[in-house]
Amino acid sequence: MNILVLKPCCAGDVLMTTPLLSTLRAAHPQARIDFAVGGWARGALLTNPDIDEVLPLYEGVPSGWRRLFGAVRAAARIRFRRYDVAFIPERSALAHLVAYLAGVPRRYGIAAFPGSLLLTHAVHDPGNMHEVDLYLRLAERAGMRASTRREMKYIPTQVALERAWHLLRGAGFDRLPFRVALFPGTGASPRAALWHKRWPAERYALLANRLGERYGGGVVLLGDEADRDTNFAIRNDIAYPVLDLTASLDFDGMAAVIQLCDAMIANDTGPMHLAVAVGTPTIGIFGPTSARNFGPYGARHRAVQAHIYCGPCARQGGPMEGCGAACMQRITVQDLVSVLETRAAAVG
Repeated sequence: MNILVLKPCCAGDVLMTTPLLSTLRAAHPQARIDFAVGGWARGALLTNPDIDEVLPLYEGVPSGWRRLFGAVRAAARIRFRRYDVAFIPERSALAHLVAYLAGVPRRYGIAAFPGSLLLTHAVHDPGNMHEVDLYLRLAERAGMRASTRREMKYIPTQVALERAWHLLRGAGFDRLPFRVALFPGTGASPRAALWHKRWPAERYALLANRLGERYGGGVVLLGDEADRDTNFAIRNDIAYPVLDLTASLDFDGMAAVIQLCDAMIANDTGPMHLAVAVGTPTIGIFGPTSARNFGPYGARHRAVQAHIYCGPCARQGGPMEGCGAACMQRITVQDLVSVLETRAAAVG
């Protein structure tokens, strides 16, 4: 059997498909499983043992005719591979169109008009389900319930792990009793950078100082090039050991560093999901997006969600005019400390 999975974007969303991939592999160990993905999120899959090949797909954002032509070209490339079934954990009609034009006879996807007209088996989104569980419903619809796997997965390469350990040891972090990774940005993405998803930068510094006082450890600052100034300001306000790796790691390198940390605290970003995928206890900070749908997945992880009258607003088209990110402002440093201490007590 030849199986195709299509998901154009983005890194966090693609990582949330890894339980689906594990389920497909468990149900069909001899099958060929390929994953078509946009170049932006390709790195999230390159080490995945459940995939035979990662194929190029159109990018997640380019709009208009350029995006449509990219989808048609992708469908033409895929058509010659003669897949038996496609799983499309995506609401985009364009992704559904690719599978349809590629002539895949059985197409399982998330129902969203008009794309659901191009599916042979549509799974409806109830709205109160985590994305991982929704994606797994595609496999259940195909009769694979008994093979369900629920663990997100990313396996850093040995080269990346060795380099990460060298970075931590060089900064003396190998001798610290506690290492926490912080990702204060929103993460680079071909989709819009949602500034209102950011918890205030000064609170990250206050949080780091509280954790340093409580656990006697150090902070690893992570981010993209766009986060350099923010992370520089945060670093200067932290009184405990700081290793600033902003814009100095590729995807695999970031995964390795996070895996060698004791905890990860981040806004709703791809790196937050990456931390879950490498098995590091993770706390996600949520305001405009719903932690119920997009939070860190699994019992080892937690989300802090601010609830106000206008949120979560992401599924209603984004923030209102004049939004001051009141939902994120409402989350305090103590909220994060309490969650982390509760988590530490449960593990201990």
